Amino acid sequence: MPLVKTGRILLNLVVLLLFAGAGTLQAANESNFYGPRAFSAGQVSSLFRDVWSVQNNPGALGYLERNAAAVSYERRYSAFSMLAFSAACSFKNWGTFGLAASRFGPEFFNQSRAGLSWGKSFGIASIGVQGQWYQVSSKDFNSRHYFLLNFGGIARLGEKLHFSGSISNLTQTKSQENETRVLPTILNAGLSLQANSNLLILLEIQKDLDEKAGVNAGAEYRFAGNCFARTGFSTLSKTASLGFGLFWRDMQLDFGSSWHPELGFSQCIGLQYLFGKAQYGKPSQP
Repeated sequence: MPLVKTGRILLNLVVLLLFAGAGTLQAANESNFYGPRAFSAGQVSSLFRDVWSVQNNPGALGYLERNAAAVSYERRYSAFSMLAFSAACSFKNWGTFGLAASRFGPEFFNQSRAGLSWGKSFGIASIGVQGQWYQVSSKDFNSRHYFLLNFGGIARLGEKLHFSGSISNLTQTKSQENETRVLPTILNAGLSLQANSNLLILLEIQKDLDEKAGVNAGAEYRFAGNCFARTGFSTLSKTASLGFGLFWRDMQLDFGSSWHPELGFSQCIGLQYLFGKAQYGKPSQP
């Protein structure tokens, strides 16, 4: 193998180890948040009620205002990328169903996911569940396949205040390499406050059962009609982030960038298409 290519692979591996942690390299969630909106608002994932809720918090799907499909591309620390897709459609009294898929990492080590979600609102609250297929592949090891069950919900505490909660890997699925080791189980609990017609404030506590809890915080400000500015920070990943969103008819373009003090910058861009009529009677989109 050429020396330059070998050095490049070794460099990528070092960054991956720093990012994922040596103890979780074989079977870890490559991300606990999806979509450029969450990316740029401090990695807050459970509070937003949009098409990315299919992966972030299936319980929020019951409050989805319009059917939608979205795709995003994320570049992390100039070494790794993630491509993700999400789509959701409401079926009146049957609730809202969602389909999601993602792939993270280069050829020599990557993680793939595909999931089917369902969520339904019941008055002041909405709950949902996702069944997820998860695969870890690498050149030096056999591919490992897992099935995970994720659960979530969101509730209105007032006209401008919402509470959310979600849990990933509810099934406590175990690693195939070590049957005594459980794949990461992550809990999120958060509050969102619509301070005024333009400003949304978000606060979320995130806890891996085997790690210390952390805080994700963010804000979204609407200006010039269909333009949004976002910012936030995450104590767990030690990143600060910012981004923007643009609406044009039924299309939405979002971009986010984050900075880690040791690993540098990451970027995420996404495109979303809204279709169908608005679901009347549901709370306004945060």
